[in-house]
This record gives sequence, structure tokens and C-alpha cells, in this order.
Amino acid sequence: MKKRTIQISFMMIVSALLLMTALTGCDKNRKTSTGSSANMVPGMWQTASMGYEYYGTLQPEYYVQFTNSEIIYGHMKDGAYAPDHSDRIIRLEETAPGIFKVQAESANGTHYTYQTCESDHSVMEYYGTWSEEEFPETYSVGASLSSCS
Repeated sequence: MKKRTIQISFMMIVSALLLMTALTGCDKNRKTSTGSSANMVPGMWQTASMGYEYYGTLQPEYYVQFTNSEIIYGHMKDGAYAPDHSDRIIRLEETAPGIFKVQAESANGTHYTYQTCESDHSVMEYYGTWSEEEFPETYSVGASLSSCS
């Protein structure tokens, strides 16, 4: 019971920090301009939601890497990245230097978007849609990503 309480408390703190970041400078209704195409979003990322346990170590639900065609979700095992599954990138663009918009489709057909927070490039916000008009209703703190670097 104590372990579960600690996990829930930690998840609430992480969610609150990401929500504060979102509320202090990320405009969910902004329109993106058409920018240059990008090869991939650099670096390793992690979900805000926690809960994957590996030998007693609480980890983010997923660590995430981007290629030019896939978003690869995985875990860290013995210090190495171990892919779990991937989703197909439908559209990837760099709308401004360091600002990315990634539209992807999961294996079950779910459409979603990751978009770099303009005020904090170390956060990629998750929206459960491709439609910017629906961004405010589909935003998810727990599915959003923060840079590991």
C-alpha cells in the first residue's frame, strides 16, 4: 500500500509540474505555419506518466525516440533502451527552429499529435487528434513528453 501511495504521489507531482509548464506559456490554440520538413525529432524523451517498474525501479510509462518514420516507445533495461512498440509517423515538420509537430497513427488507428511547447522546447505536448481545433479538448499531461537530455 505504501509503495502505491508513493507512486501516485510522484505521478501527481510530475503531472502538476507539466501542467504548470503548459499553463505558463504554451498556447493550445496557436496556429502553426508550414515550415521545412524535418528528418526527426532529436534525443530521448519520456512520458510524464509513471508506472513501469523494472526490478523495483519506478520508470516513466515509456521512453520515446523519434525516427523519420516512427515513434518508438520503450523502456530502459539494464541501462539500455529496449523498444516495446512503435507508431507510424504520418507527418513530421519543423515549424520553426527546434519546434516540431508530429502527427502519428497507432497500430489500432488512433490519430494523435505531439507538438513542441514554444515556451519550453524540452516539452512535447500530446493531443489525441490531428485537428488543431480539437487540441484543447484532447490535451493529455500524462501522455506528453519531456526531454531526457
